[in-house]
Amino acid sequence: MLRTIFVVTCILVGIIASFYGSFYALLFYLWIAYFRPESWLWTDFLQNISLSFYVGVFLLVSTAVTGRKFKFNQFTAFLLIIAVQSFISTLLSSHFDICFSYWVNFLKVLVVSYLITILVTSERELKIVFLLIALSLGFEGAKQGWANMVLNPGAPNNNEIPFLGDNNCVAVGMLMLVPIFRSLFPSINKRIFKIGFIIMIVGVVYRALSTYSRGGFLSFCALCVMWWFRSKNKLISLIAIILIAAIILPIFPQSFWDRMGTISTDENKTDRSAFSRVHFWKVGFDMALNNPLFGVGVYGYKYEFDKYDYTHGEYGTGRSVHSMWFGILSELGFIGMILFLGIYFYSWYMCTATRKKCRNIPELSYLANYSSAIEVGLVVCAIGGTFLPFQYVEMLWHYFALSSTIYSIANASYLSMEVASSNSDAPSRLKFNATNNAVAI
Repeated sequence: MLRTIFVVTCILVGIIASFYGSFYALLFYLWIAYFRPESWLWTDFLQNISLSFYVGVFLLVSTAVTGRKFKFNQFTAFLLIIAVQSFISTLLSSHFDICFSYWVNFLKVLVVSYLITILVTSERELKIVFLLIALSLGFEGAKQGWANMVLNPGAPNNNEIPFLGDNNCVAVGMLMLVPIFRSLFPSINKRIFKIGFIIMIVGVVYRALSTYSRGGFLSFCALCVMWWFRSKNKLISLIAIILIAAIILPIFPQSFWDRMGTISTDENKTDRSAFSRVHFWKVGFDMALNNPLFGVGVYGYKYEFDKYDYTHGEYGTGRSVHSMWFGILSELGFIGMILFLGIYFYSWYMCTATRKKCRNIPELSYLANYSSAIEVGLVVCAIGGTFLPFQYVEMLWHYFALSSTIYSIANASYLSMEVASSNSDAPSRLKFNATNNAVAI
C-alpha cells in the first residue's frame, strides 16, 4: 500500500510539473525511465497504460509548441544518421516483423537523447538531471546492495533491473552511476547529504559486484583507475578507493574469487561460459561479413544465431552476442559500427575538451566535474560492454547526449565570459575562436 501511495504521488507530481515546461516533462520522463515505477507496484496497471510512451509523446510535442530552438550540430548529425541507418538495417532484415518493434524503442532513445541536448542548457538544469539519474536508479541499487550485504553477505544477487537488463548489464549500469554521485559532491554543502551519497556509493558498488559478473568486476577495476587518474587530489581519492574496497571485497567468499579467476586467456583457467563468449563474437563477425553494410537488423542477432552457429547448438540456441561492439557490428553492419565508434569517441572528445578547458576556471569547475563523470562512465561502459550487449541501453545514449550538452554549455559560457571581459576592458583570460566555435585558454 505504501509503495502504491508513493508511486502514485510521484506520478501526479510529475504530470503537474510537466505542464510548467518541457524541461520538467523531460525530468518526468527520465524519472520513469530510470526508476521504472511499474516495477514497484504489485499490479500491471502501469505496464498496461505505457506511461513512458505517453510522457515521451507529450515531451516531444511540448518541446515543439513552446518555441524551443531545435539545433543541428555534429552530435545531432550522428543521431540522425544512426536512426536512418538502423532503420534501413531493420527494413532489410529477414526478421523485420520482430526487429521493427525494437527499432521503434531505439528511435525513442535517440529522440530523447536529442531532446536532452536542447532542453538542458544551464548549470542548474545539469545538476538536476544528474541528481535525478543518480537517485532514481541508485536508490533501488543501493537499497538492494545494503540489504544483501547485511542479510546475506557475499551471496550472488542475480535480480534484474528493468531499465538495465540482466545481472551483467546491472553491474555495468550501477558502476556508471558512481562517477555521477562523485561529481555532485562539490555542489553539496550539508555534510549529512554527503554522508548519504557515500552510503549510496558503497551500496551501489556492492550491488554491482554481487552480480558475480566478470565484466562488472573488470569495469570496477577500470572505475577505480579512472577515478584516481581523473582526481585532483589523488591521495584522498586513493584513500577513498582503498576504504571502499576494504569494506566490500572481503565480504565475498572464495566462490566469487574463483569465478573472477576465470578471467584469463589460459584455457586451463577459463570456464565454458567465458569460452562461449568468444564463440558468440565469431558468430557475430560472420554475420557482419555476410551482411557488411547493414547487418541483420536491430536485436536481430539472436534470431539469426542458429543459422550461423557452426557448432550446431553446442552453446544453446537463440543466444545473445554478449558484446556491444560485436552486437553493433552484427546487427548494423560495418557502417553501423563506424557510426557507433564515431559517436562514442566524439562524446569522449567533448568530455575531455571540456574538462581540460574548465578545470582551472573556478566559475566553470562544475563543468569539469560533470564532464569527468561522463568520461569515466563511458570508460566503464566500454570495458563492461565488451562482454555484454549494452549498445541499445538508454543510459549509454543519455551519457552521449550529456557529453554534448556539457560541451555546448562550456562553449556558451566561454563566449559569455569573453564578452563580459571585453565590455569591462579587463585583461582577458580567454580567447574565443569564432571560426571553429571553440574557446582556447
